[in-house]
Amino acid sequence: MVLFLFTVMLLNLNTAAEQRKSKFVKITAVLTGGVLMLIMTAALRQMDLTLMHDPSTTQIGLVKNLGKVLFRDFLLPFEVTSILFLSAMIGAVMLGKKTGD
Repeated sequence: MVLFLFTVMLLNLNTAAEQRKSKFVKITAVLTGGVLMLIMTAALRQMDLTLMHDPSTTQIGLVKNLGKVLFRDFLLPFEVTSILFLSAMIGAVMLGKKTGD
């Protein structure tokens, strides 16, 4: 969340001096968004939506168990999503950067 806040702060929100973006930048943004959508769809498709009978006997919500699941069962989607977030932040900074200077 803090990284997202810094990314928003680095954006140039002055729309009066905004230059037109090239087609390459637009196509890259659409492709990146599409890849993120595919990853999210694949992750949601693998979710088990069955209800627990007795939630007091489970250990859902513990940080220890969350870490085990993230780094054992979902390591690849976790790492790919982190790379996509990093590239999105770098892209936002590059798009917001003034190129006329």
